[in-house]
Amino acid sequence: MFIKGMRVLAVAVALSATCAAGAASAEWRRAETTHFIVYGDVSERTIRTYAQKVERFDALLRAYYPIVVDHEIPKLEIFIAEGRRDMEEAYPGIGASVGGYYSPNSGRIHAVVDTSAISGDVVMFHEYAHHFMFQMVSNAYPSWFVEGFAEYYSTADVRPDRIQFGRHHPGRINSLSGGANTWARMEDVLTWRYTASGRYRASSYYAQAWAMTHYFMSTPERTRMLSDYLNAVVRGEESVAAMQAATGRTPAQLQTDVRLYASGAIDMLTPQIDIAEPEVTVTSLSPAESHMAWLDLRLDREPVKQEPPDDDGRTQKSEAQKAREAREDAEHRADLIRDAFAAADRYPGERMGMLVEARAHRLSDDPEAAFTALEPLLTEGSTDADALRLAGMVLLDLAEKETGEGATGRRRAASAYLARAYEADPLDFRVYLGLNRARQGQARYPTDNDISTLEVAVKLAPQSFDARLRLGHAYMARSLNAEAVAVLLPVSNSPHRSSYTRRAREMIATARGEAAPVDEAPPAEDETERPSDAGDDA
Repeated sequence: MFIKGMRVLAVAVALSATCAAGAASAEWRRAETTHFIVYGDVSERTIRTYAQKVERFDALLRAYYPIVVDHEIPKLEIFIAEGRRDMEEAYPGIGASVGGYYSPNSGRIHAVVDTSAISGDVVMFHEYAHHFMFQMVSNAYPSWFVEGFAEYYSTADVRPDRIQFGRHHPGRINSLSGGANTWARMEDVLTWRYTASGRYRASSYYAQAWAMTHYFMSTPERTRMLSDYLNAVVRGEESVAAMQAATGRTPAQLQTDVRLYASGAIDMLTPQIDIAEPEVTVTSLSPAESHMAWLDLRLDREPVKQEPPDDDGRTQKSEAQKAREAREDAEHRADLIRDAFAAADRYPGERMGMLVEARAHRLSDDPEAAFTALEPLLTEGSTDADALRLAGMVLLDLAEKETGEGATGRRRAASAYLARAYEADPLDFRVYLGLNRARQGQARYPTDNDISTLEVAVKLAPQSFDARLRLGHAYMARSLNAEAVAVLLPVSNSPHRSSYTRRAREMIATARGEAAPVDEAPPAEDETERPSDAGDDA
């Protein structure tokens, strides 16, 4: 489910009461591997062991799904939370049952996992499977398989001397144990239409997606059927017809097959693959970086422009509930700004303090003060990619407040800072989105270069729905409708409906010359949480 633009997975865990964070005694570490950067206020041994575990999980996925790319893949940032207090620091007000989340929004692609939760590994492996799937060449998979793939690998047992996957999933089995009448129709699962009125529970969908994936992965013959089906859907064939053609079974027959399979013994696999011990480099963060680690993350996630809630009558929320949620959002934002200024005052002259202060000023709609806070980091020879990118974004904020030559000059200066940020860190997709923002609405947009810039952003961050929507718009402006559909399909197929998925579906219909689709917003898996979209930074 999505919370404030984040993909989260809820788990039932006993969490301690929230208390004030002991930031003064924090001693954060950073562990870097081939595919991850892990942060945490934990011991060197703990962070090293965790970094090796997630790197081994990545190796497992790559052994079965090799990803061939012509560019370096940016590393996923993972933040270790140890219990309820840390989860509140990462995201104030997050539900007590949330064991972790994955955020692919434009502010910063990252994951947070509560390692004290019994299902901490399940959360992380599920979310990383989503992150990994977007890197596949054919990533426009149907909604049920997007979730089924993540569920299938989420129960992996990853150890230095052994890896097992396809293991039993007690929660999903429990959801399937209510009898045939409690299962969603196979036609609905294949096209995924569960409704806000509660025709089918979201938990049932996750369970059936897991059971179907496990069924097809259980034998080579079924795996070939699944491959034939997925290839057909990616080519644009209708899901139900493609499944019947691949399996030779009607939807009702296939549902019976899956039910019988799920009611029997579930076989796990222990692959005989040689995974070398992952190399890990551990460093310590400075006192200022340790104190502001959670603040830094929250500031990157908070949208600069506050947008009204995405609600077109489908959420079934009362006006009182909407008003309460709006007040809570405003309070969290005000607390974040206040805490950011206080932390920056505590570390005057420190790089992290300057970055935090600048972003607090941006959230306060004071870009002039934000740029002033950054100036010590913007010397002629500076290679501070974060400061240079942020300076470019602040200047674009200022450009929006001006007209004529003033606005043009601001955009030109912003592009110069973003170009320097690109030189310092060419793997940061946010730089390319910033360059795109500087060009939007300008003469001859989108040019070939504008499209190339967005193509690189999507290549570096295929998980970013914002980047995909921007590229889709640019393609359609140049009548490249087939290319637009291809880049938008992974967004439209997301089982977690949001403004991103709705816009993608509408754009695809326009590109194909079809009528606008009718869609219903699904309930969150844990209906105590409230889904919404995050704003964009770039």
